[in-house]
Amino acid sequence: MVTTLKIKLNKTTVDTVKINILNEIANTYRYSNAPEGLKYGNKALALAENVRWKKGIAEANENLGICNQTASNFSEAINHLQKALEFYKQVPKQSAVSRTLKNIALVYLAQKKYPEALSYFEKTLKINELRNDKVLTVYCLNDIADIYFKQNEHSKALEYYNQSIKINEEIKDNNGLAYCYTRIGGIYSNKKEYPKAVDYLSKALEKYDKNQTENIDNALKQLSETYLLMSASDTKNKNRYVALSKKALKHISSKQQQYSQSIDSLKESLEKATADTTRINILNRLASSYSYTNPKEGIPYGEKALKLATKIHWKKGMAFAYNRLGVCQWVLTDYNKAINYFYKSLSVYKEINDQNGISEAYNNLGLVYVEIKKHNQGFKYFHLAFEINKKTGNIISMVYNLNNIATAHFDLKNYDKALEYYTNSKELNLSMFDLNGLGYCYSKIGKIYSAKKEYTKSLEYFHKALNSYDKDQTYNIGDNCLEMGNAYYKMALDNPKNKKQLLEQSVRYLSEAVDLFSKTDVLDRLSICNFELYKVKKEQGHFNEALYFYEKHNSIKDSLFSNESQNKLANLQSEREIDLRDKQIEIQNLKINSNSRKVYLLVTITISIAILFILFFWLYISKRATNELLVNKNEEISNINKQKDKFFSIIAHDLRGPFNGFLGLTELLAEEIDDMDKEEIQFAAINMRSSANNLNRLLENLLEWSRMEQGLIPFSTQEFNLDEVVRECVEPLQDAADKKDIVIETIIDQTLKIFADHHILQSVIRNVLSNAVKFTPRRGIIEIKAKEDDKNTTISIKDSGIGMNSKMIENIFKLDVKINRKGTDDEPSTGLGLILCKEFVEKHKGKIWIESEEGKGSTFHFSFPKFNTIMTI
Repeated sequence: MVTTLKIKLNKTTVDTVKINILNEIANTYRYSNAPEGLKYGNKALALAENVRWKKGIAEANENLGICNQTASNFSEAINHLQKALEFYKQVPKQSAVSRTLKNIALVYLAQKKYPEALSYFEKTLKINELRNDKVLTVYCLNDIADIYFKQNEHSKALEYYNQSIKINEEIKDNNGLAYCYTRIGGIYSNKKEYPKAVDYLSKALEKYDKNQTENIDNALKQLSETYLLMSASDTKNKNRYVALSKKALKHISSKQQQYSQSIDSLKESLEKATADTTRINILNRLASSYSYTNPKEGIPYGEKALKLATKIHWKKGMAFAYNRLGVCQWVLTDYNKAINYFYKSLSVYKEINDQNGISEAYNNLGLVYVEIKKHNQGFKYFHLAFEINKKTGNIISMVYNLNNIATAHFDLKNYDKALEYYTNSKELNLSMFDLNGLGYCYSKIGKIYSAKKEYTKSLEYFHKALNSYDKDQTYNIGDNCLEMGNAYYKMALDNPKNKKQLLEQSVRYLSEAVDLFSKTDVLDRLSICNFELYKVKKEQGHFNEALYFYEKHNSIKDSLFSNESQNKLANLQSEREIDLRDKQIEIQNLKINSNSRKVYLLVTITISIAILFILFFWLYISKRATNELLVNKNEEISNINKQKDKFFSIIAHDLRGPFNGFLGLTELLAEEIDDMDKEEIQFAAINMRSSANNLNRLLENLLEWSRMEQGLIPFSTQEFNLDEVVRECVEPLQDAADKKDIVIETIIDQTLKIFADHHILQSVIRNVLSNAVKFTPRRGIIEIKAKEDDKNTTISIKDSGIGMNSKMIENIFKLDVKINRKGTDDEPSTGLGLILCKEFVEKHKGKIWIESEEGKGSTFHFSFPKFNTIMTI
């Protein structure tokens, strides 16, 4: 249609015809593609004003008003609609006046400016009544009643709904009657007059045509909720009302069909969709469908939805796309991108005043911050989400918020706080008579008491949870059985007298958990269950069974981490190839040495036979070799001296900065302290401390290097826990990382041991980690990992920093090359620390190497042999 209109537009030369076509094109675009609508509407307005055609001007203003409303430019929308209204009043054209008044009312309604919206709806109502247009009168009465309903002015809402009912009866509009009955049912439910609510909602269901699936489902949902509320207020008939509530829910169809729609059918719908808003909704649903199962596949759909929504200025579509993209990045553990998307989603939801959207964005931000161990930030956003849901009466979302807060407190071992929030959540679930929600809270409370070693109480709540859950809650029941098995096991360890019976109970519930998780193929929980059964069977003395469960645990764990295993295998293969090349070089050197010995033997035999003949020649050769050796040694000494001169030149240069800063500040304090206020003195002191710290670090590295060069650092390797050493090194650098909002993640098996000198290993980890913090920008991530093979233990420190090019990597361990690179916050760097790291690692017979790319961060790897020996430097 639009294409046909554009062809007609190019062919016509008559201005009024052009204006009509331009307005028609703008009218077509005003809800589906606001920017295009604005473009053609402005062209129509300019041409109509040029030829002074008032009708064309009015229609262009009306189109521009609605396009601006779609784009959420509300002040511009009101301005254009008022101009259109002025003309329509002069004509007068009552249908156009009515239509424009209603559009103005809708603009105010979108901004939740209810008094202004009511005023314009009342004006629209009077015109429609004068025109005796009963259909439009009904719509107006419903709009006015809806506003009063939103403001909880129930009597006024009932007044207008009843007026609408009378006209609907006259014109025999059953769907219109059903709509009014549904709304009145909602009013009586809010007023706690539940029998009346049920009566009106039942009437609505009788009146709706069968094709009104969405409206029917809405009425059924309200009816179900009303029965639940009745069950809470009438305990005698509680079971009857609960049964009626469930019966109503069973009839809901359209929503279930909507959300069970497969990805393939969504893609088919996308190909057929023509309206931009429809395409955006489908793209967002595709992103949502993929977000947890295949987030990388979901991201392109979210990006397409965002691009199209931005193009047509549809802010609700933009906000939802940002939210979906945030979830995808969160699942991929790219926390910086996830947080960025959630903040953008929050910002747009605030612009359009979408309270549910704002609440969801806050909740998602809270989840990410808790996951990266920034619990205070997480709590802040959870509480903001809860307050919004409390105001809007969204009890289901309130329950989610409380559960998230409780879970975060449990992770921090704040058990009393966790108990408080789960108890609050439990009360809300009781008010809704949500048995599954209740079961979840009971299970979590049981877990808290188990952590507090109050096992009797914990089992009491676990049993309550089992009695609450519906049979289809396979995962939750399985999880509850797993926790019960753990509780019985812990009780058995503390109660030797009843140990046998308690361990049998543990096996019973853990086995039930295995059965349930096996049915649903939940591999991570299945792995945990098998490991717990291994522990119990081992405690029972059933070692063959224990071994069976341990092997099952390992088998499942292997399949869970198949991708990770493949990567590890590739790394091992690479390391083996490197080892093989090293061995080949070693064998070649041995061959060379063997050949050399043969030559020396031959020479010795020859000399012994003909010593008199070659004595003079041998002395000559020896003298020449000695001279060459002296020349080589002199060159070596010269190079060492040059290196040391270069080193001390670097040190002198790097010392000058902190010294000059320190000296300048002391001179400033000495000469002008009387004229300085407290803040200026404090600022100077902070800068002095910073200079002193930089100087201290430089001198520490210099001292370490000097002691190492002189052979004054004796050390011996011994076995100790690697995770503990790494955490000791992280702790002093945590403040520096926090100042830059850098997350340091330690992913090391707590049982992993390493052979090394404790002090030297700390120095290496500290220097590399300090380097990572220095060159990682704000809100970056640093990961510390470790792995072992048959020969080595390898530590890797990966950052999301600025990275290095190949030339920098080549020169970074060289003393005679100064890279002169500052950190992302202008932190000074000498490079001496990394040179020390290389020396220390190689003295352990280990290796250090770097993987890096500019703009993509760096990974420092250093390996230590897996044997215990004593070495002296």
